[in-house]
Amino acid sequence: MALIVLFIKHILREYCIMNMIKGIDALRMMHDVSKLPDGCFTISFFPYSRANASASSELITKKGCKVRPQLPEERWSIDSDNYFLFLDGEGKHQTCYRALIRYVGFPNDNFELHKINWYDN
Repeated sequence: MALIVLFIKHILREYCIMNMIKGIDALRMMHDVSKLPDGCFTISFFPYSRANASASSELITKKGCKVRPQLPEERWSIDSDNYFLFLDGEGKHQTCYRALIRYVGFPNDNFELHKINWYDN
């Protein structure tokens, strides 16, 4: 456990420049922190409605989240790698498009939100 915490601190120092973090690093850190017994993260994303084929303009923030596995009854017509599956602080199953995740916060820096950079510019 201590090794995972040290790894997360290293990644944040290495990649969080001006409160930004690379998307792939954010996903890896969310998975790693979820393995800890009391580990959780905060996530902010734009919800997407497939029925309306549009993303909401309102950013939603969920606290106390943990990554979760795909349930057997969850089947999609598009590649499941496009989705990010998690449990919110209330234990409810949540799903969002990975590309629409905008901010993430981790416990080692008091859940300060870091902007996610999905493109290596």
